[in-house]
Amino acid sequence: MRARSLLLWALLPIALAGGMASRPSPSFHPPLQSATTLVASFAEYRPDHLHPGVDLSTGGRTGLPVYAVMAGEIFRLKVEWRGYGRAVYLRHADGRISVYAHLERFDEAQLKLETRVEQASRSTGSKYPGDIYLDPPVPVRQGQQIATSGESGAGLPHLHFELRKDEQRPGDPSPVLGRLPGGESPRLETLVLLADEAGVWVNGARVSEVRLSRDKTGTFVPDAEPMVTGPFFPEARIVSEDREGHHLGIESLMVKLDGKLVYRTVLREFRFDQYPQVGLLLDHARSRLSPSEFTYRLARLPGNTLGLVGAPLESAWPSMQPGRHQLQLEVTGALGARTSATIPLRVVSAPQMKWVTVAAGEGESPRVTLRVAWPAGETKSSRKILYTPIGTNAPVPCGAREILPDGESCTFPDLKGVLGLTATALLDEIPVARSTHLFPLATDQSPSPLECQAVPGMNFVDLEIPFTRSARDLPSRLVVAGESDNFALPLTELEPGVLVASVPLEHWQRISRIDAEWDTQGGPVRASLSLAVHTVTPDKSSEMDDCGLKLSFPVGSIFAPTAVACSVYKGNIPSVEGLDLKSPVVSLLPEGTPLSRKASVLFSPPGGTEGTRRLGIYRLDRSRGEWAFLGGEASAAGIAVGVGRFDTLALLEDRAAPRILGVMPSLTEGTLDSRPHFVVRVEDNGSGLNFDGVHLAVDGDEVEMEYDPDRGWSTGGPERAYPKGSHTLRLWAEDRSGNRTQDATFTVMVP
Repeated sequence: MRARSLLLWALLPIALAGGMASRPSPSFHPPLQSATTLVASFAEYRPDHLHPGVDLSTGGRTGLPVYAVMAGEIFRLKVEWRGYGRAVYLRHADGRISVYAHLERFDEAQLKLETRVEQASRSTGSKYPGDIYLDPPVPVRQGQQIATSGESGAGLPHLHFELRKDEQRPGDPSPVLGRLPGGESPRLETLVLLADEAGVWVNGARVSEVRLSRDKTGTFVPDAEPMVTGPFFPEARIVSEDREGHHLGIESLMVKLDGKLVYRTVLREFRFDQYPQVGLLLDHARSRLSPSEFTYRLARLPGNTLGLVGAPLESAWPSMQPGRHQLQLEVTGALGARTSATIPLRVVSAPQMKWVTVAAGEGESPRVTLRVAWPAGETKSSRKILYTPIGTNAPVPCGAREILPDGESCTFPDLKGVLGLTATALLDEIPVARSTHLFPLATDQSPSPLECQAVPGMNFVDLEIPFTRSARDLPSRLVVAGESDNFALPLTELEPGVLVASVPLEHWQRISRIDAEWDTQGGPVRASLSLAVHTVTPDKSSEMDDCGLKLSFPVGSIFAPTAVACSVYKGNIPSVEGLDLKSPVVSLLPEGTPLSRKASVLFSPPGGTEGTRRLGIYRLDRSRGEWAFLGGEASAAGIAVGVGRFDTLALLEDRAAPRILGVMPSLTEGTLDSRPHFVVRVEDNGSGLNFDGVHLAVDGDEVEMEYDPDRGWSTGGPERAYPKGSHTLRLWAEDRSGNRTQDATFTVMVP
């Protein structure tokens, strides 16, 4: 049996290469007898893990027979409120483990499994005793019914099925599933290019999203050739679906650059301890589960071992020389269909630009000279310089243009009140460099206070200074004090209303002070910037105390040295009645950064709150405009919660009680069946309800009710029939913050 098992695992890639629509191996019995449809695939993205199995549709039904896929022994049951709900763990003779989750009932008639649950519940005093280890294990035959399907735990009715190589290594269970509907070939919707060094432009920005579409051959290509001026990092938004529109993950991804393999990931198995690497495989900031959007990295980041098959065959992402290059992607979807993309890339050297001011005579317009060192090989017809007053997109003409061997000289009339000019160099109409010239201040002006925000990139930090068109003055440059020397950073207009200076990561780690410097007619003037400098490295613990929160990193919490920052979020903040902000809304940057070990976020509670129980830390889901409750442990220092990635967070106070929306059967009609099944619809906008958050008492005795957050209702009924006559019912609900509804009392008759 052991040899045959090893052979099956060896043949798994061959079986998958033909697609998942093939019939199962005769060595397996499908877990569901009925036709099977995937609603979630193996290794599909989740915000804090990869999906370790597949989710099989039950057509919205519960109570379908669930069968053992091979002979073995049931050694473990699980009974929990959320998560897997009710689950069976079956160990087979070859050491593999099959898992069946979200069940309705365990088999009692033959296997007496519900009896084991009752014993565990009595022993623990809990309706949800968690893991129940069976000693001795219960033997089962291949194809024997072990349970019925349900919707216990998280989600609506479906069967979650896993086939693990051992306790810690789930594998793709495709050969077990039987015939599956085929799927369309994956769609590569968007190529995402991220600047990887200070000063690099990608299609004229730090981040560029390039739309992809199929050509006549079915290959995905961009609408236009992307142009980059230096190192960049690629990602791709990929859609893999079945014929019913279920959004699935992918099985494999291969990336070649100029014909050379630079990245390959094959998601047929992984280890549970690799879960923190999910944000290295996919981009958390550009991926979500609902609505589904999966953006995959196209190169291997430090610390990512997911999808490695044997010895790595891939090469490091290269430093690309100027010229034309070709990026090729090959993607295999969860159902075996394949697709490809061919993406031409153009790498150019950014032109060097330098301003020279020529003093104007009294009453004359200022004249400036822009010296430009264009890269060799670019034709004059493809080159252009565009001038705009800072803070605007409106170009101004170069008056009395004089063409020079190394640039051009221009006069700019009608610039009264303008603080400076930005020159943008374009190649074939794509921006490849910018340079901003700030006019000197009058000697009697004093610099205005500045707001400066650190925005970490992949291997650099952008120091951004926002301004409005009514700004009175702007600094000419930033002056950075390092461990041994000072150096000046020019400020360039990143976009209208934002000046930026870029610092390489290796320099950022050595900064001790940052000043802004203005040119005035009387000479340079400096002012210190209040800007915290934070770098986290894997080999030491560190803290960031800024923006109204404290973020504590234990040793080993980061995959690679990273510049970290925070900003007060100024976007749309959802307003929820009874849910009050008690802190700034803080975005941790770089957005979506994954952590190899959880960091601790701590908010200090403000004065005037009624108590810490109502306080909690929430994540802002910007795509849905909703708050998601994370929790929070109270201490003398404040409210803390562990986080595994960088998000937008806030401390909120939940003052609103749940709302009971309706009861079935109606309690206002005055009559009740002797053995009713109660369904209480309830809503809560804050911390939510626990499983026992809805309470219903009949004649003083509480009915056992269970809250289902996916359905928004709590259900339950009496163990025995109620006698005929009059009965008093009392109904209330309480959330996790201790907010409670008023009691509703009803008098009913059982005829």
